[in-house]
Amino acid sequence: MDYLKSFLIGGCVIAGSKLVSKYSSPALAPLIGGMPTGIIASFFLKKQEDKRSYYDGYFYSSILLAIAIVSIDVISRSNEKLNVDIVSLLGIIIWGILSFIVINKFVNKKK
Repeated sequence: MDYLKSFLIGGCVIAGSKLVSKYSSPALAPLIGGMPTGIIASFFLKKQEDKRSYYDGYFYSSILLAIAIVSIDVISRSNEKLNVDIVSLLGIIIWGILSFIVINKFVNKKK
């Protein structure tokens, strides 16, 4: 049941982001879809220590995500012939790989 509740909340956040981008500026959609899911996820962890560890990893992945977003924006604006979806896909793959490496090096090594 916990997984279903998490899935539904996450889906509502993503749907809310899409709704905002449809009826308002797409630039405002990240206010709904970007930040809250990571913070909301911590509420589903039972132990306080697990929540602290979660935020340790979230901190590093968020820094790398900010770098990825800036890179995607700069690359897609400086090379307008490039498909933004391809640039975004590459950005998320590189973010995922780097986040995994950094979290294992700086967060999981503490334990």
